Amino acid sequence: MSTLRVLPAALALSLGLVACQSAAQKADTDEVKVGQGVEAVCAAQADVDDAVVRVNALTPQSSVADAQEAGDKLKVALSALNKAEDQLERAEVKEYRDQVEIFRSAVDEVSRNKDLTLAEAAEQLKDKAAPLIAAREQLASTTVCIDAVDADPADDSDANSEDQTKS
Repeated sequence: MSTLRVLPAALALSLGLVACQSAAQKADTDEVKVGQGVEAVCAAQADVDDAVVRVNALTPQSSVADAQEAGDKLKVALSALNKAEDQLERAEVKEYRDQVEIFRSAVDEVSRNKDLTLAEAAEQLKDKAAPLIAAREQLASTTVCIDAVDADPADDSDANSEDQTKS
């Protein structure tokens, strides 16, 4: 009878290990894709630079066909750069999501051990947090976020006091 109780626990543990392994494998795959994305962006930037040199090399003696060809090369290079940047951003987002999943699994695992002290739990999670932090920094470095402009409460109080003095 006790083997019937152990079987579901063993099954749950093995599924948990497979899920962790799967998330780690996804993270590794996405990390490779980020690297490939960086290479693609760099290559596309080099193509744009070459196209710009070609545009800058146009002279009054250049033909309209030369200008059109240089413009077409620049258009193609810019399109390739945009595509490479989009693919890189998607890969970075996926890598970040994978790292979040790995960290959440680690938190779940640590939280199951009620005998751990907070210091011990923090020490165990620190190693799992490092890749998550690195993925977040990588994503943040390529993502431009505009902070919402918060109204300064001091400005509101000045405005209110001015309104009161006018009344």
